[in-house]
Amino acid sequence: MQPALFAAQRPLVRWGVLRRARVAAEEGRFVVRGRARTHAWPLGPRGVASAVHLKGRPCSSAARARLRDLGKGTINKSGGCVHLCDSTGRALACLVPSDWLPNGAVPVTLDAPDTFPSVRNDSRREDFLELSGMADFLRHQGLAVHESPGQEPPRAPEFAGTLRPGPRDGPAVLLLFFALAQLLVLTLAAFAVGGFGSGEGVWQLLVSLPFLVFALCTAGAAFLLGLAAPRGEEPAVAELRPSPGVPVTQGFLRRSSLRLVADALELRTAQNVKRRLPPPGDPVLGVREAVVLQDGGRPWGVAFVDRRQAVLAFLHGDTWFGGDPQLTRLADFCHRAGIGLRRQALRAFPGRQEADRTARPWRTGDYALNDTFAYSALMASVVAVGVVPAFFVGAGGDVEGPLFLVIFGLAFAIGAVPYAVRGAVRKWSLNRLVQAGPAPNMEPGGAASGGKGAATP
Repeated sequence: MQPALFAAQRPLVRWGVLRRARVAAEEGRFVVRGRARTHAWPLGPRGVASAVHLKGRPCSSAARARLRDLGKGTINKSGGCVHLCDSTGRALACLVPSDWLPNGAVPVTLDAPDTFPSVRNDSRREDFLELSGMADFLRHQGLAVHESPGQEPPRAPEFAGTLRPGPRDGPAVLLLFFALAQLLVLTLAAFAVGGFGSGEGVWQLLVSLPFLVFALCTAGAAFLLGLAAPRGEEPAVAELRPSPGVPVTQGFLRRSSLRLVADALELRTAQNVKRRLPPPGDPVLGVREAVVLQDGGRPWGVAFVDRRQAVLAFLHGDTWFGGDPQLTRLADFCHRAGIGLRRQALRAFPGRQEADRTARPWRTGDYALNDTFAYSALMASVVAVGVVPAFFVGAGGDVEGPLFLVIFGLAFAIGAVPYAVRGAVRKWSLNRLVQAGPAPNMEPGGAASGGKGAATP
């Protein structure tokens, strides 16, 4: 298996980015594949010949905010950026390391495996590139890796810019664009009707139709994303599901899993965030061991590490293995997946993340503003038919009349009612605490009953 860098973790609705985006060497070419575009150069003197790591801060190309980059995630400045250079030292493209790390943030070490990864955890590690495995990956392709404290290499005429995997969030700023676009349409409609002296019915139609169009667009997109996401699941070779020893949410018990598929190890959370890890077959970046961490002989967590002892995934002991004190499911999963298993003594929770935040009830406030797609892809439809009318009415817009009420009522039903239903399902079903026990319909270490590698509901 050829080593590859995967896109950082994303909500499950971005499964297309997770499946497609990667950095790899294919048939003698260095390939950077995003969601929509692929860039490739020959490996060697006639193409990509070396890499320069600009430490501590991203270059001007990566730091510049562009409209097309909205929703691609915040850049972790502590990782700097990596320039792919030709034989003359000129940059052909730029990569942001945090875009291609499994957790999308600073690499986590085994001495504090429960550290919560965050782009704001700006530790400016000197060994960022080494610990992340990116340096070893580049060397494996025959590229010399150089460090630069702040000097950007000159750019080749065909410089491709900063290559990022693709959308990561449901960008909150786009909701503002929805609102502004609607207000603009409403304003133009008001001027058009006033200027041409049209009747009241035309005015009501022009004012109400934007709400219906935006509700159909946003709610329709949300429905298609939600329908497509479960179909993005691949058959699993091996699957590990929680066996909690403490009460957890129904969503955690139903959704959380660690699955080995054909080309990756996939971790899915109760919040439908998926992380793709290099599989054990990857000779450079792959998961090598599952380390059972013990304090006073009591297991409190399991860290999945690579050969550099960087933690690619951490599972809390009480929520994942508390109901299986002998760790038989973990041992069976590691055997099926070809992952080593060992125990190591370590003081419990040096990263101060004692509680598994993914196993408790989540509310809107638990998500960052740009995580709206992780919470509900229907958020945009609520803005389209909820927030904008408030602005319009507050600005003195005339919204009286039966035609307006009928069309706007239909838009509200399409855009807001599904969101309310989704919230009720989350509150009364997914966020409901259940007693400790193994995940439903599971055999130890295997896939869900009813078919090997069946997708989680």
